[in-house]
Amino acid sequence: MRNRLFNEQPLCVLCMKEGRTTVATIRDHIIPLAEGGPDDETNEQPLCQACSDAKTAVEAQRGRERI
Repeated sequence: MRNRLFNEQPLCVLCMKEGRTTVATIRDHIIPLAEGGPDDETNEQPLCQACSDAKTAVEAQRGRERI
C-alpha cells in the first residue's frame, strides 16, 4: 500500500497546499485508525516527516481533550 501511494503521489500533500515541494515519506491515515478511520486507500495521504509530526501532535492533543 505504501509503495503504491508513493508511486502515485510522491509529494507531501500538505506541503503542496502551502506551495512547497517536499518528498513524502509517511503514509498517513487522514482519519486516524484510533478514531475509526479505515486502513485502506480511501483514508490515506502522503506526508513528509515534518507535516506528519505536526498532524500527530494535533491528533494527540485532541485525544487528550477527550479524556
